[in-house]
Amino acid sequence: MNQSDKQLMGKAAMVTGVSFVLSRFMLGNFLFTIPLMVLAPKISDRRYALVPVAAVALLTTIISLFQARGALGDPAGRLLLGIGLFIPLVLLVASAVWIYLDDQRTMVRYLASAAFGVVASIGLVIWLSSGSASVAEVDAIMLETFSALFGQLDGNSGTLSARDLEMVYRMSVLVSGSILVPLTMGLVGFASFMAMSYLGRNDGDFTKRVSNWSIPYDTLWVFLGSWTVVLFMMILKAPYLGRALVMNVALGSCVLYAIQGMAIVMHFVRRKGLPISGGRLMISLFLIAFLVPGLNVLVVFLLPLLGVLETWIVFRKDE
Repeated sequence: MNQSDKQLMGKAAMVTGVSFVLSRFMLGNFLFTIPLMVLAPKISDRRYALVPVAAVALLTTIISLFQARGALGDPAGRLLLGIGLFIPLVLLVASAVWIYLDDQRTMVRYLASAAFGVVASIGLVIWLSSGSASVAEVDAIMLETFSALFGQLDGNSGTLSARDLEMVYRMSVLVSGSILVPLTMGLVGFASFMAMSYLGRNDGDFTKRVSNWSIPYDTLWVFLGSWTVVLFMMILKAPYLGRALVMNVALGSCVLYAIQGMAIVMHFVRRKGLPISGGRLMISLFLIAFLVPGLNVLVVFLLPLLGVLETWIVFRKDE
């Protein structure tokens, strides 16, 4: 083993440690795979590039099992453990697929990376809608936690009764079940793009490649078909599970069109000569979408709308 190999191993160990530590924090839980994807191109053999990902996955699982060891004998405890590991494992699998498909086109890598999260999200929604005893027990535990948390935030004002808190909780659960697919797709896309943006920070053609991104034309039929079914299900007042599954598909197609919409925005930014990189634009849009009430509605609706409208209107014209 030569000196460069030793340095690479040391860097891989350091990145593995940083990634694992990030995964233990609430915000870092959404970002911890970015260092792993940034490290991967430095390792020539893609199989070895997956070792840090596997190491973080193993450490995360072991620590989570150790922390939940007292509840593993109870089905509800195991279900809570699975829910807690859901996002980290989805992002770890996505990063592994992204790294392994290094020689594929960006959109192919993204769709393949997001596939596990999509399937897992649908499976989780179906499972949590089953009404089993373990699901009911977990539901009661989460309601109690939710009520305690918001009760503390409400203080002694008494503006929210126990009934009001339960209604807010139920609504939050129903909404969460309807947006799980687009949420995982968005998190996978954000992590992947941040890694790409960092790796391409000195590449003058990176923003140009981003501005040329487009999704397959056939996505339009998924978009139109799923939203049509959503409309009919709402009119007919179909059961929640069916509506939630179709809504996930519809919003998932919106995420794809939002990616195309972001590429259109980047095209306009480049054409106007504004000094904004793809990474800064993505971070700005992501923060607005999640943290700025009012403006987030514009981002969430405008980007997919731009992407859909380009089916009929050519926005990206070179002057």
